[in-house]
Amino acid sequence: MTIETPSPIRQALVLVGGRGTRMWPLTASTPKSLLPLAGRPFLEHQVSQLGDAGVDEVVLAVGVDQVAAWEAYLASAPSGPRLSLAVEDRPLDTAGAVMAVLDRMDDRFLVLNGDVIFTTAIARFVAAAPSAGAVLALAQVPDPSAYGVVVLDDDGRVERFVEKPAPGTAPADTVNAGLYIVERRALEDFEPGPLSFERRVFPELAARKDLAGVVVDGGWLDIGTPHLYLDTHERVQADTPHLAADDAHVVGRRSGSWSYVGAGASIEAEAEVRESVVLAGATIAQGAVVRRSIVGRNAVIGAGARVIDHVIVGEDAVVGAGCELHAGIRVAPGIELGERSITVRPPR
Repeated sequence: MTIETPSPIRQALVLVGGRGTRMWPLTASTPKSLLPLAGRPFLEHQVSQLGDAGVDEVVLAVGVDQVAAWEAYLASAPSGPRLSLAVEDRPLDTAGAVMAVLDRMDDRFLVLNGDVIFTTAIARFVAAAPSAGAVLALAQVPDPSAYGVVVLDDDGRVERFVEKPAPGTAPADTVNAGLYIVERRALEDFEPGPLSFERRVFPELAARKDLAGVVVDGGWLDIGTPHLYLDTHERVQADTPHLAADDAHVVGRRSGSWSYVGAGASIEAEAEVRESVVLAGATIAQGAVVRRSIVGRNAVIGAGARVIDHVIVGEDAVVGAGCELHAGIRVAPGIELGERSITVRPPR
């Protein structure tokens, strides 16, 4: 019997049309996939891996309100696979965005979420994938109770999905890692418009035994929430823990296991930045402390202020001298907090 070898994959569709509300206010003016990771837009890490896997064309499914930001990025994007936009006039969900550009895609192509990247090569997943209407990349996690568990049969076909099983009851430790191989034929019977891979397409393909899964070694990195964004920086910067752009002005102290300071940013004397991201043009004034938090572009953290524990300060915002922000507080873009206007401790 002749076994058919799947054709090489040269196209990928990256789903970047979401509003990124969990990363607001950073995403008020910057699409989530363009937020920097270790000094490069997150998308560039994904595109680099796609290029290594043989992909030469990447289609970006973007929301209509993000077109200007994406066009500006494409105008100066680095060399690599060719990038183009597919604009959603309305939210189409995950599979709906693919359906909208299906006539632009080859018979077999990759689809990936815009906020995840693998710690192992995408090429290894492609090489291991069997022929099927769709193939899911699966990651093994220690506690699958927070995820949708994917159960495979002995032939590597998806047998069923179990959504967020109670701790200790999961039938498997494999979860959907947000990377798929899709064949056009698997989608041609679905109607255009809003359509979900997770809620409709994948369950229907599984029922037809036309959905497979491949466990990917090494897991994946995620920037979908402030906690994950910071954790991902820590992992990516393991070999170069304290990164700063060439024109950053760093006089104060960078502590902990890592930090990132963007172009033109300033950390003044006696300030401390610990395991945090300070984006381009931001200022951390004398004696201020930023720990496990994110400071947006051109924002100012005033003298002696404390920004601690997954706080996000938006672009052009000012946190006044002596303010104390803790535990996930978010400061909207352009807002100015007066001196000592927010504190968790009474004055001495």
